[in-house]
Amino acid sequence: MHETGDRVSAAAGPAASFPEPVLRLFGAEAINRLMAAPGFSAAVEAAAGNAVRLYDGSWIRNRLLNDRGRLLAVLLILDLHFTESGGTGVTGARLRREVVELDVCSAGRATAFLAALRFKRLLADMPQSGPRERRLMPTAALLQMQRERWNGMFAAIAHIDAPAAEAARVLPDELLFGPCTHAMADCFRRGLRVFAAAPELQDLAERDAGLVMLVSLITRDEPVSVSQLARQFHVSRAHVANVLQRAEALGFASSVPGLGGYRASPALMPVLMRFYAVIFLTFLTALRTQQPPVS
Repeated sequence: MHETGDRVSAAAGPAASFPEPVLRLFGAEAINRLMAAPGFSAAVEAAAGNAVRLYDGSWIRNRLLNDRGRLLAVLLILDLHFTESGGTGVTGARLRREVVELDVCSAGRATAFLAALRFKRLLADMPQSGPRERRLMPTAALLQMQRERWNGMFAAIAHIDAPAAEAARVLPDELLFGPCTHAMADCFRRGLRVFAAAPELQDLAERDAGLVMLVSLITRDEPVSVSQLARQFHVSRAHVANVLQRAEALGFASSVPGLGGYRASPALMPVLMRFYAVIFLTFLTALRTQQPPVS
């Protein structure tokens, strides 16, 4: 049997609940080893805390693309700039083609997202970019923002693989945003989808701040009120109530009678473990591209 077939058909343990594209990319053994690591639960909680801490409540960007779409679109922009074009920028046409092929968003939303990034000075025109083919480059502000976001993920991964996390933290920009970013983008081009292992989260993730509100529940020891979440994530109380009611219907959140608040239900953590397992494996796969070969 071919190696790919072995990686898929041999799925047992936690890996048995993962879909074929994830098994094909990472293998059942790697999934089971990751989820059995003593620090895996702590890594999930740390990643959730990082997502909450770094949440960008931009009204404009959140309505152009959902949280998942924004993060993947930025990853593709970095890859197209640093690797495909060799640092000569990315055109709107090229990004639109990529996001449509990967089912991230429509071409129109990609155009609007690029305009928002330019407005926020996270993208700039390449020097000597021609008027007939405007090429855009990430600014230092975008790179700093991305590195800060990823450093939080590396801190979470440190609970599982401390040496890999420390090596990642000190990678220079040309390696982090070049080969590492390309390896992550390549996972998505090969069929990986963010919610492949946790499709139950998809509905909530399509709502403004829906996913980050949900993961914030596992970072709290006490119930949280609708008003608290509305203030924290810059959305209306009605929207928060709608999201939490949907989360409760899905079995991920529990309302607390008499307090008007919500807490995570026991079913939430197992789903988030599958969700973050895919993200951790994507990062670890990318980081291994920078490990020196064994002599």
